[in-house]
Amino acid sequence: MDFIDRLQEVASKIDVPVIIQAIDQEESIRLAPLPGGRTVKSYMNGDKVKELPFEFRYKTQNFSGDRVIYQLSEILENVKPISSKNGTYQFMALTISNEPFLLGQDDKKFFYYRLVVQAKLYFKNKSQESED
Repeated sequence: MDFIDRLQEVASKIDVPVIIQAIDQEESIRLAPLPGGRTVKSYMNGDKVKELPFEFRYKTQNFSGDRVIYQLSEILENVKPISSKNGTYQFMALTISNEPFLLGQDDKKFFYYRLVVQAKLYFKNKSQESED
């Protein structure tokens, strides 16, 4: 989906690698869609407004990891419209649905922080576009 790639570009303004669907580096942030997305509104022409949740999970051995995840939260909270590169959606809003927090620490001394955002996007009916 085009939006997750655009969201990754926005999140990459911080100095930690943001990786879609993976968290395999020493220090990285995983960006992944979460279950629970929903259609908020459907139009007669087939267009839809959807709310889609995404998770940022930060893995670090740095004790000040909370600063990085809060910095990311501020970037996302103040984001300008995130435009589609291929026209698949129109950006409506991005909200922080779960403020950043510490999930815990694993046996290798990595701390994990979590931030959840919700995107509100407008999708045009694809079959309608082909008729135009």
